[in-house]
Amino acid sequence: MPGGYSGLKMSTPQPQLAPDAASEIAPVDVGLRQDAVAHSLAVLASVEHYNRWIFNQFSRLIGQEVLEVGAGIGNITQFLLDRRRVVCLEPFAPFADYLRQRLADQPSVQVLDRTIQDCPAGDFPPGRFDTVLCLNVLEHIDDDVDALIRMKRMLKPGGRAIVLVPAMPCIYGPIDQAMGHRRRYTLDSLEQAFNCARLAVEQGRYMNLLGVPGWWWYGRVLRRQRISGGATRLFDRIVPLLSLLDRWNLLPVGQSVFLIGRA
Repeated sequence: MPGGYSGLKMSTPQPQLAPDAASEIAPVDVGLRQDAVAHSLAVLASVEHYNRWIFNQFSRLIGQEVLEVGAGIGNITQFLLDRRRVVCLEPFAPFADYLRQRLADQPSVQVLDRTIQDCPAGDFPPGRFDTVLCLNVLEHIDDDVDALIRMKRMLKPGGRAIVLVPAMPCIYGPIDQAMGHRRRYTLDSLEQAFNCARLAVEQGRYMNLLGVPGWWWYGRVLRRQRISGGATRLFDRIVPLLSLLDRWNLLPVGQSVFLIGRA
C-alpha cells in the first residue's frame, strides 16, 4: 500500500536507516510540517524492506553522478551513499535542513532547497549528471512535461531519467488529494509525457499489485486522508511475497508505475 512523496519532531517515530544502508546516518530532531506529506514520509521511513525493494527495481541502472528530485527526508538517498556524487533537490526548507544535518558526514552528498523547475540555472548548469531519480514526485507537479524536459537538460548525453509515480487513475481518492497529487498515471500516459519531453523510453512497467486494493480501501471506501502506519508496516513484512508476485505479473495493473528514459 505505500506510496506518495519519495519526514522531524512529530508524533510519528524518527526515521531509521535500513540496516544494509551504505553507511550510518543519525536521525535528526527538527520541527517539520505535520501534513499528509510529512506523515507519509515518516511512515515510509519505518518500512525498510519496502524502501530497499523500490530502490532495487533500478539500482543497477543508477550511475555515479546522481540528481535526486524531491529527496524528502532521505528515504531513498540513504541507498545512494556509495555513489561518487549525489545532489538532492528538496524545495521545502525544513526537509532540506533536516537532510543537511542527517547527511552532514557524507561529503559526496549536496542538498539544495530548490525545485526541478529551478533547473538548470547559472550556478547549476545543465549536463552534469548521468542519472536523474524522480520517485513519487512528478505527480505533484502541474506541468509534468516541463519537469521532464528540465530533467533531460540536467543529464549528460545518454544519461537516464528514472521516474516512479502513482498508477491507476481509477483509485485516485482523498489520500491523493491530501498529499497534493495532481494525477495518477497509466504506463501509456507516462510514456506520452516522456515522448513530449523527448526522452527515449528504455523500459517501464507497473509494480506493487498488492498495494492496489489497500489504497482503494483506505482512500475510496474509508475516505481516509493519510496512509495507515500500522497497515504500511504490515505491508512491509510481505515485501518478499510482493516481489515474487510482481515478477510474474503480466497485467497492466499496479499501485505504481515506473519508466526509464535516456537523454
